[in-house]
Amino acid sequence: MLGTEGWNYECRGFSAIISDHPGVSAESLWESSRRTFEGQAAGRMKFEEESVTLAGRKARILRMSAKASEDQEKSSFAVLSVEGKGGRRVLCKAALEQQALCGRVLEKLAGNGWRAAPEAGVTVKQSEAVLAGRELSAPAGCKLLAGDGDGRIECGDGSRLDWTHLPEASRLKTFVRNGVETFKDIVRVPYVELRIPCAIDGVRTECTHLRMLDPAGRRDVYFGATEVRGVATYISCISGGSSRELPQACQQVLSFR
Repeated sequence: MLGTEGWNYECRGFSAIISDHPGVSAESLWESSRRTFEGQAAGRMKFEEESVTLAGRKARILRMSAKASEDQEKSSFAVLSVEGKGGRRVLCKAALEQQALCGRVLEKLAGNGWRAAPEAGVTVKQSEAVLAGRELSAPAGCKLLAGDGDGRIECGDGSRLDWTHLPEASRLKTFVRNGVETFKDIVRVPYVELRIPCAIDGVRTECTHLRMLDPAGRRDVYFGATEVRGVATYISCISGGSSRELPQACQQVLSFR
């Protein structure tokens, strides 16, 4: 499972992802996704963009391939709008000779129902909710979702903790920057942006604090990253409603000095 948004499929010879994002425009999802993938590529990939039709819907697709000739793996991700719902992202990664298969996979996933159950016949893998080797728990009124190297705790008051492990620490700053920009793109309300000292699971670092000045009430969002017990770790924390208190879910990991 991929958080609450969708599903990550690991299949023989290829992998695929579908994620549905309520209330997010296809344009915002496209920009944030492309920014993330380009940051992860760190100059090692080349990109080709085109307009396509998937499952009868207009979509934008980005094809990614390694610049190094010995790496024959290619990825394609597409973003489309699901009317009245939000934005959908579908992705397929496979070796060069299986790109035709990826085309069929993207077509199938693009036509799925909104936030549909996983494909028939797949085995759903349950992962432990572990941040850099330490198991986290869901406070009362919250639910916990975890994947391989990432996780989320969502609570009934709208607060949320997300974390992701990266293969190398050199990408942490890019992840924070992309997380901040993506959040701004989605919420589109006035904000104050601050840099504040913080600690992630006891390791001192700097966090970006967005104070969202929504007319309905103030919300605080925090983004940070550092190496925790040798693991490159990125987190984000969203407060619930207009509460100024650090959410319980985030208190397990985030603190300020």
